[in-house]
Amino acid sequence: MLRSVKLDPSGAPAQNPAPHVKIPKPFLLLVTLVVLLCSRPFASAQDSVKVEPVDASIDVSTLAYDYLVDGNLPQDDPAAKKFKTLQAAYAAAPAGTAEHPTVIGIKPNVYLLPGGARTPSLSITKNYITFLGLTNNRRTVVLADNRGLQQGSDDDGYILDVNATGFTLKNLTVVNYCNNDYEYPGDPSKNLHRRSDVITQGVAFQAAGDKIVLDNVALLGRLDTMFLRASRSYFKNVYLEGTDDFVGGGTASVWENCEIYFPTGRGVMSASGITFINCRFNAAHGLQFYKAEYGGAARPNVLIHCVMPVSTPSDPVAWVRGIAVPHPTPLSLTYQVKDTSGKPAAIYDCNIGTPAFTYSRELSDQEALAFNPWNLLRLAPNGQPDDWDPAGVKAKYDAAGQGNLIYRMALSNGQRAGGARGGAGGGTAGISTSASIRTGGPGTTFTASVFPATAPDSSIKWSTDSNLVSLSQTGSTVTVTGQNQTGEAQWVPIKATAANGFYLNAYVYCEPKYIDPPTFTAPPKINPPAKGLATVTYTLNLGGRTDQSNITWYICDDLKGTNSREIADSRGNQPLTSLLLTSGYIGKYLLVAIQPKHPISDPGAPVTAITANPITAADVPSPNVSPNFRNFPITANDSYVSGLWTVTGTWASVTDDAFVHGYGIRPSTVAYLLYQQDADCGDMQVDVTMYPEKTEGTGFSVPGSPAESGPRNLHSDIYIKFDPRTRNGYALRFWRTNQVAAKCVYQFYKIENGVGAPLDNQQVISGVFKQTTHLTIKVTGTTLSVTANNTVDKETLSLQGTIAPNRFGGAGVFWPGGSANTYSQLDISYPGK
Repeated sequence: MLRSVKLDPSGAPAQNPAPHVKIPKPFLLLVTLVVLLCSRPFASAQDSVKVEPVDASIDVSTLAYDYLVDGNLPQDDPAAKKFKTLQAAYAAAPAGTAEHPTVIGIKPNVYLLPGGARTPSLSITKNYITFLGLTNNRRTVVLADNRGLQQGSDDDGYILDVNATGFTLKNLTVVNYCNNDYEYPGDPSKNLHRRSDVITQGVAFQAAGDKIVLDNVALLGRLDTMFLRASRSYFKNVYLEGTDDFVGGGTASVWENCEIYFPTGRGVMSASGITFINCRFNAAHGLQFYKAEYGGAARPNVLIHCVMPVSTPSDPVAWVRGIAVPHPTPLSLTYQVKDTSGKPAAIYDCNIGTPAFTYSRELSDQEALAFNPWNLLRLAPNGQPDDWDPAGVKAKYDAAGQGNLIYRMALSNGQRAGGARGGAGGGTAGISTSASIRTGGPGTTFTASVFPATAPDSSIKWSTDSNLVSLSQTGSTVTVTGQNQTGEAQWVPIKATAANGFYLNAYVYCEPKYIDPPTFTAPPKINPPAKGLATVTYTLNLGGRTDQSNITWYICDDLKGTNSREIADSRGNQPLTSLLLTSGYIGKYLLVAIQPKHPISDPGAPVTAITANPITAADVPSPNVSPNFRNFPITANDSYVSGLWTVTGTWASVTDDAFVHGYGIRPSTVAYLLYQQDADCGDMQVDVTMYPEKTEGTGFSVPGSPAESGPRNLHSDIYIKFDPRTRNGYALRFWRTNQVAAKCVYQFYKIENGVGAPLDNQQVISGVFKQTTHLTIKVTGTTLSVTANNTVDKETLSLQGTIAPNRFGGAGVFWPGGSANTYSQLDISYPGK
């Protein structure tokens, strides 16, 4: 059996008590003052910025351990289970059990844990291990390293990386001081100094596995301070700070009396599946829980008696960073949450656009009873209760009848399943679904299940306030059938309510009964080109309804439609009756295919028309190109034809009010969009409007480089005076840098045979790449220039270089994959022509 040792408050093994000595009162006051000065907040010491870390309730003399770590030892003493380093102690310690965890006691000191380029500082894979700081001031037991992405490591600089069951941290601090200083209380010689002012990914603590406990712990860093991925975890009196992406949450997690602090004043924590109880969030300029680029959170958070910053339209506290998607399911949950002024907290849906408050709902008093640590954590990952009680509150909540209450619900249907099928999966708020039905057609079926499944009453009541659908319930299943007589499709909420009042909404898109598509009373006819446009006219028997016909345009070689190639397609139920002519259509016939449609019909069979004559040069008055991405064909086409676009990679058509014409195209892989122009060209201009999913000016998922190959060669190009066929010309190249946080490096490159080299040594570092960025690249004689701005802040870009003129007139863009970027404008013009 492992030996347990008790310490006195100094951290030494307990001896016989010393004789009682009466200390003069003035001396006591002096000692008290010294202690307060030593423990007061430091400007660069993150912990204790808001909260005093000394816990007077901890009696150090009662802290027992099995192995001891003491940085002041001259050498390891394995026989006595005493070690100079934590690494050595962990290597010697055996895995524990749920009944008897192996406890490694750590005396006050700074313990550096140097990791490798791609290996964590310390990997924890043994079950039921506890790291116990032998202190009542967690700031005096410090586990530290200063590794970050491309700053001392090739990964995200993990310090403690846990993949085990039953791991516990207590009474200590874990700090990744890659980008932040740490001031050790009372001993400046142990202060830690940051590696760089540039904030990069640097993880202090990552945890997978199950039954993870942090008690009286500080986790300090900047970007990506923590990745919490455990099945279950319990945090008590934890101080966590970070700028972005620094929480996680795993499957089910309960945090009590914790503080989440944003040292730069704002950020998105990327937290999910966490129930925060009596926690405080500190951010001077607003914060967000979820990222819009990930569609919100699959497992929303629950806030119980928490304190938030005061939220304003200019500095909002919001659920989502970016533009929130409509009809969120499930909702985040709140209960008696206040702001720092004592008023009910205002948490916006998102931090962009018109204020709205649809992403969360307030729990009732009855529902809130379920959100206690015992009820939330006693279910094992397999769904069976193993009665894990890290908070030690089983007796309290069982006595109150709060140990088996419904706190989560999962819904599924035949169209798209959602929610966990059992176990602790799905977090604390559940997963909902949506479906589409049509009046007169088959309905859709939803099934609800509650958690815990052992609740005494797991019955479900289905309801809706809408008369557009009818409900037929059998047990926990409901069939929703369309009754929409309005002539317009509408979203309808369907509510599933559990016996304790907990509820979840599914959403059904209910269409009216469809009828036959309209018929042509006058067939389509392509009119002779005029003012650079081709138009098609036709007449439909619409019966007073709106024309929503699908119209697709092609070019082909002859009147038979030989070698047809799609050049434009209508989207968003807006018929594309006119087509802007470009030089690529010269010598080609135009073919149009129309599928007649109105709001309550499916598209009918296509009816075609073709021009009597090919397009001539006189029909195309301008060499300029201005594609409307509402109608742009995104199917891959790797041919290089003068006046036409080459599309490689996978692109998606996306819509948003912020986009030019309301539409854009977004690559999801390595992708090119290139315009070939074989005619000799002089001066030219390219205007680009971009909308990156990353909102902070970095654009890319990680820092990259301008290199053509090799690790992390993430960069993007915007081409001008370029020949796509031979890959020769010029480009503005940009990439995320690790020199400055929230900015990219921009530099002109000369491209020869597909390989880029810097045009000169001029680089500009700018944070202009935000939602939305407008950029103009020009070539005037031998001068190549770019200017850019965005709609978010005052960041701009200006760069100029000297080139050797060429005859090329092509242009385009390259995106490397990873984080997405939407292009909503890519105009090419040739001044003087």
